[in-house]
Amino acid sequence: MKRTLLLVCTITASSIFAQSWNTIGNAGTNSSNNFIGTTDNQDLAFKTNNTERMKISSTGSVAIGGPVVDPNIAFKTYGRAQFHSNANADAFQISNLLPNLNAGVDLAWFVYDKYQPNDVGLLTLSAPLFSGDWAKPLFSVRANGKVLIGTSMNTALSGCSDCNEYRLFVKDGIKAEKIKVENPSSNGWADYVFKKDYKLRSLEEVEKHISEKGHLPNIPSAKEVEKDGINLGEMDAKLLEKIEELTLYSIEQNKQLKSQSEEIKELREQVQQLISTKK
Repeated sequence: MKRTLLLVCTITASSIFAQSWNTIGNAGTNSSNNFIGTTDNQDLAFKTNNTERMKISSTGSVAIGGPVVDPNIAFKTYGRAQFHSNANADAFQISNLLPNLNAGVDLAWFVYDKYQPNDVGLLTLSAPLFSGDWAKPLFSVRANGKVLIGTSMNTALSGCSDCNEYRLFVKDGIKAEKIKVENPSSNGWADYVFKKDYKLRSLEEVEKHISEKGHLPNIPSAKEVEKDGINLGEMDAKLLEKIEELTLYSIEQNKQLKSQSEEIKELREQVQQLISTKK
């Protein structure tokens, strides 16, 4: 009788313990003994409608919506993912706590595995600019290598005939302490003005050009600048060309002034001699 009673108690206790984990909430648990998971070297799968939705591999990698492919990736999700926050604090952070990382390591890596012929983005940041406003693009990196600040791709390329030659598009201006514009060839700089074979226009020719065109030779008109803008490197070279031409004009005028001054001096001496002779 005692043995029967002991057996019944043991079976009852085992049954109670086996059913003690409540799927709608538990109390008095200990994470050392009470947990959901495996104790063998197997993956843990979660299913809905008999379809696997999430898997935790035996090495600790988590995959949602697909298989665990790389054990070195701790978390991977297939399909779209969104992160929403209603906290009055920093909502999302990506950080790396290791010092002295190897060269070429990225904190965040956005990549398309396939070629994208259409205008698609790698990263876009947007926000309303005032209360009640729709979200406006603030910063966008496109798959074609272009970077947009304060503008969208359609707006940036609107009416732009040579935009394929440029990488960075900025609306509302740039403020910087230093900008370096590299010149790929020394021939593009204006030192050619000082070469002996340079044909310097006469001031009469320059005057005629200004009278007819309304701007200096080899300088775009206001309408051209309004339509096409200017290339800073090219325009700096053209402005330097005008400065160097002015320098040549000044040197030539200085020579003429010296020559005229010497002639005037000689004439004065001759006049003085004539006056002295008459006396």
